[in-house]
Amino acid sequence: MNNSSPKTVVLKFGSSLLTGGSEELDTEQMATVARTLAASGERNVVIVSSGAVAAGFRAAGYVMPPTRTAERQAAAAIGQGRLMKLWSDAFQEVGLTVGQVLLTNDCLRDRRRYVAARGVLRELLQAGVIPIVNENDTVSVDEIMVGDNDNLAAMTASLVDADLLALLTDVPGVYDRDPDVDSGAQIVSCASSAQELRVLCFGKKQAVSTGGMETKLEAAERAGRYGVPTVIAAGNDPKVLETLLAGGVAGTRIEAHAEPLRARRHWMAVQKGLTGWLVIDDGAVRALRRRASLLPRGVVGVGGRFRRGDLVAVVDDQGVEHARGIVRFDDRDVERIRGMHTDEVKIELGLEAGTVVMRPDRLVLSSHEVHA
Repeated sequence: MNNSSPKTVVLKFGSSLLTGGSEELDTEQMATVARTLAASGERNVVIVSSGAVAAGFRAAGYVMPPTRTAERQAAAAIGQGRLMKLWSDAFQEVGLTVGQVLLTNDCLRDRRRYVAARGVLRELLQAGVIPIVNENDTVSVDEIMVGDNDNLAAMTASLVDADLLALLTDVPGVYDRDPDVDSGAQIVSCASSAQELRVLCFGKKQAVSTGGMETKLEAAERAGRYGVPTVIAAGNDPKVLETLLAGGVAGTRIEAHAEPLRARRHWMAVQKGLTGWLVIDDGAVRALRRRASLLPRGVVGVGGRFRRGDLVAVVDDQGVEHARGIVRFDDRDVERIRGMHTDEVKIELGLEAGTVVMRPDRLVLSSHEVHA
């Protein structure tokens, strides 16, 4: 375990933290974050900030934070500017500049947009600017939504090659037992993987927040596959943030995978909301585990719409995902050749089309398959 002072850190602040458990943003909390970062010395910091809906729902005419998608988007459209103004004012007081970066899952799913987002974030960091990242709620629909800022923070950590992802919330970490039931519950200081902690999830979902402990563990798993450790800790205590930035121990630390994925495979692994999938038989599942190619013979079904070069999921007949990768045919051609032997594929599509649906160097196994 390496607890040296992180050079590049992604800090995620949830709505429940930034509102102090109320329905309004706590400007003093934001000012405290700015002062703490300014005093911590030179390092690359990216903030993933919730709070756009909380900042805008009253101005949009709602008495309470809305739950319907269109209403939340309207509140976010008003609140995003207000949220950025509050962060800008807080950091301006300590002589630092922030820049707004709005992402959707579509930006991260498309490889070219992924590289472009990576370039923008790196340019901002090199200029000494603190990027404030949020999902572009106003234009996001189900197909392109990341869905929660914990996972958005994990994806951002991969974009900037972070040394640490800190998910800062209103609880001090992950407990070994339910603290609402057992007063003797203790914080788990360190875990080798997010899977170890899943049985200990007791996160509460509040009206303004779309997160919870389970999404934090999912984010930690995603970050860990790229080689980034995650800390879940209390963000309402300035000393916790000071400790983390200095490389100290606070909250619950979830270690990164011992063998992190390379950039392209990590990009494939962390994507959400894939629009297409292939259903394969048991023999094909075993072949993928041996790092073999996926051939038409092993494909028994096709779902969704996709084109050659798209990222698609590979599932069994129960819908369990075993891998995902770059497909070499569009959905209509895969439907034509599924179940065929190589010679039959050549006759059906022609010699120039190829006979491999997915190559092993263009796919990544699901996390449960890596250890199968």
